[in-house]
Amino acid sequence: MKNTPIATYVLMGLNLLAYAALAFHQQNPMLDAPADVLATLHTGANFNPFTLGGEPWRLITSMFLHFGVIHLLMNMYALYVLGNDLEPAIGSVRFTLVYFICGIGAGLASLLFNLYANSAGASGALFGLFGYRLGAELIGSYHDRQRLSTVIINFIIFVVVNTFISLSFSVDLAAHVGGCVVGLALAVLHFRFKVLYDSRMLAVVLLVFPLTLFALPKDEVRYYQLFQRVLGNENRTSNLFRDVRSDEALADSLHGVLATWKNIQQNLHALPAVPAELAYDTAVLKQYIAVREDETAYRINLIERESYVYMDSLEVVKERFNNIPPLQHILNFTLSDAVEPPDTTARKGPALEMKKVFFDAAWKETDDPNTSEYYRIGTVDSAGRWQGGVRDYYRDGTIQMKGVYDKGMKSGIFLYYSNRGTYTSAGRYVKEESVGRWEVYHWNGVLESEVFYNGEAYVRSLWDSLGRQQVQNGKGKVVHWYADGQVSEEGTYENGKREGDWYGYHPNGKLYYRELYRNNRLVRGVSEDREGKRYVYDQTSFYAFPVKGMAEFNKYLFLQTRKPDFRGGTVKLIFNVGLDGAMWDFVVMEGISPAHDAEAIRLVKEGPAWRPGLLHGHQKQPSQGYVEVTF
Repeated sequence: MKNTPIATYVLMGLNLLAYAALAFHQQNPMLDAPADVLATLHTGANFNPFTLGGEPWRLITSMFLHFGVIHLLMNMYALYVLGNDLEPAIGSVRFTLVYFICGIGAGLASLLFNLYANSAGASGALFGLFGYRLGAELIGSYHDRQRLSTVIINFIIFVVVNTFISLSFSVDLAAHVGGCVVGLALAVLHFRFKVLYDSRMLAVVLLVFPLTLFALPKDEVRYYQLFQRVLGNENRTSNLFRDVRSDEALADSLHGVLATWKNIQQNLHALPAVPAELAYDTAVLKQYIAVREDETAYRINLIERESYVYMDSLEVVKERFNNIPPLQHILNFTLSDAVEPPDTTARKGPALEMKKVFFDAAWKETDDPNTSEYYRIGTVDSAGRWQGGVRDYYRDGTIQMKGVYDKGMKSGIFLYYSNRGTYTSAGRYVKEESVGRWEVYHWNGVLESEVFYNGEAYVRSLWDSLGRQQVQNGKGKVVHWYADGQVSEEGTYENGKREGDWYGYHPNGKLYYRELYRNNRLVRGVSEDREGKRYVYDQTSFYAFPVKGMAEFNKYLFLQTRKPDFRGGTVKLIFNVGLDGAMWDFVVMEGISPAHDAEAIRLVKEGPAWRPGLLHGHQKQPSQGYVEVTF
């Protein structure tokens, strides 16, 4: 009477239980989703960096995990057929020992001959059992051609089916070959040379064989660990920018990020060896980390020096990122949390349209590109307001400005350039108001001044065009020169502000103006132009102003304002005033409703004339006007 294949049924039961447990955990009986493959990996699949990186038990657990129900059923069918035939012939103990030795051999072959293969399934051990039976049949029953043909046909069918499944799930084939070779070797030793005939000797082999694991090269493990450090530092950086934190704390954390990038780069260069298949990826990863180092260093300088010219450096870094070739092996096997569904109730932002606008020398919009001096490319909202990133160009295509707008107002980092490609100024606006540190540059690109804005301006440092410092920590005497060396202006800074008498000179050396400042405010100025005409002025001359005075302008607003509806409030406007008094580019800083805003703009456009700001009491300069219209 044929013995019941107890071991076969137990092994089948263990495989089914392992599959059921993982399927229940994943809430997917088919285990056919990418997340299920990752779950199999993290549960106990055979993966070089994990198995050789301190988890040798994966050689066993991987034998009981499968990539989907088809993979499981095919292997269980093969185990059932093999077990019913082989186990009664050699005994349950020997069958079990051969099964596990072949499975371990398959796992070792996978580790040795594959690059980052996620290996799981009973097929490695089953190939071993087939190899063991094939070897036994070849040696002991070679004369029985019919029996031998049956074994070979079953083996070929099993190989073809498992190969198809393996390719479908990107599972390695080395484990199959390795398991088969171990099975054949055991059969030859058993039936040909009568070695390991005793099951106790097989048990010793089962205990000793896994120790081979410690002789395998660790190159894949070292590279994988460095790759995980790269991913970890990426996540750390992303989290830093998501968190709400002070600039000082962010810069301090970025120093740690930079140190980690440098350490990873050093360790990558110090790798004793990498598999030939990883040589390309290693070179790409070194290039990638070098770019990340530069990017982090620029961000630190941007924060600590509050110098926004590093934004251009970051743009260059972005281009370098785009030129880095893709990696052949992306070793990111993280089980991500469930993604929350998008909030369909959230309001969509305003529709934006890309636009190109031309401007004349006074930055007044023109329809004739041939007479324009500048042009702008950016996006506008439905109300025609600039929104988001905007770039201005000189007529020849040279960059003139990079900035960010919000509802038509400058709100973000702005970089300005000369037509020679040098910086002219760099800083940040919040609703058209300068904030934080601004840098101003001489014509030759040398830093001229650093000014801090916090409601008012504080000039901390100032240099001449040769880089010689004239103002330090808000204090010092400033001298400006004409190209021929003649002094054009001189004066003193105290506490970061103009203080006392300032003098200006014509190119012939004759006194042009004398201005008295108190705490950066012009108290009184007297100037004389080249024709000898004399002007007396004060701080108010700097600003655009109604020609008839502010009192008359307010009277006009009071009499002419038409209230669109019952609502009240104040509309605050800014607008450009040209040398000829023309007004354009109206921006609502604070509004009430579209109707109120439009009425405020109409009042200013149709109202009394304005003059631009005056330099030294008489020299007109394009200016910005400001009006509050109360309803």
